[in-house]
Amino acid sequence: MNDEPLGLPKAKIEKSRLSWVLWLVPIAAGLLCVWYVGHDIVFAGPTITIFFQSADGLQEQNSFLQYRGVTIGEVKSLKLAQDRQRVVVTVQLDASAASIAQQGSVFWIVRPELKLGSVSGLRTIVSGDYLTVQPGNGTRTNQFIGAEQEPIEPIQALDILLLAPKLGSLQPKSPVFYRDIQVGEVVDCRLSDNAREVVVRARIAEEYAPLVRQNSIFWNAGGINFHVGLFSGANISAESAQTLLSGGIEFATPPDFQAVVTNGAIFVLNEIVKDEWQKWSPAIPLHFVPAAMKNKSALPNFDSK
Repeated sequence: MNDEPLGLPKAKIEKSRLSWVLWLVPIAAGLLCVWYVGHDIVFAGPTITIFFQSADGLQEQNSFLQYRGVTIGEVKSLKLAQDRQRVVVTVQLDASAASIAQQGSVFWIVRPELKLGSVSGLRTIVSGDYLTVQPGNGTRTNQFIGAEQEPIEPIQALDILLLAPKLGSLQPKSPVFYRDIQVGEVVDCRLSDNAREVVVRARIAEEYAPLVRQNSIFWNAGGINFHVGLFSGANISAESAQTLLSGGIEFATPPDFQAVVTNGAIFVLNEIVKDEWQKWSPAIPLHFVPAAMKNKSALPNFDSK
């Protein structure tokens, strides 16, 4: 007996000529995965470890290492060191930045810094904190001790020490003025060895170094000056809005100026300025002044009435 139903058509299976196109999707996905893996292997540079006291602001897989405005690495992980005193930051460098992994390279975290008259790291407010580096020239290494702040670049300048009874509003990067022109800045502040006074290290730009003489007078230009005169009454003043908040130092050199000073010269930082100091106006040649400006006939006579 035939079990097949009578009168029903038989199904005919035919392969479409375009059915192979459907296989392109998984094949393309597989090739893309292989390309990404190969790209990471071929173009990835060395992995380095940086130890910081604090990694505040950095995020795993979201913070980057930048140099001269170019991203050259990515923060892969953040973890506490075994001694629980430091944070271990692991960074994957790009292959093009492999030479950064050398002894002498200095890494630090760029954070926003807002001060009156000084703004730095402003783009971190949008993009987040990031790492940057000052490349070294030593042998290859993959472990570094991170700097807690941007290192001071070695430049040709005059370093002097100022001794004060108290710090006041001074801080690193507070300006140093001569006749209201900024000629330098404060590098750091610390207590003296016996803790009886404050030692302020200031740096004067090379072109303005001839202004500092052995008998130059320095005073604290920060905060508000209050003076009461017998006939003039009370007089309240401030050097500038910048020094009012961030502090500042000003100095003057007498007309009978003495010899120039060298690095490490020590001066007293006076708390109160005398009117006579501000009236001093010695003629001290500065090397950067153009030759045309040295011609007195080309300059206005401020003494004429």
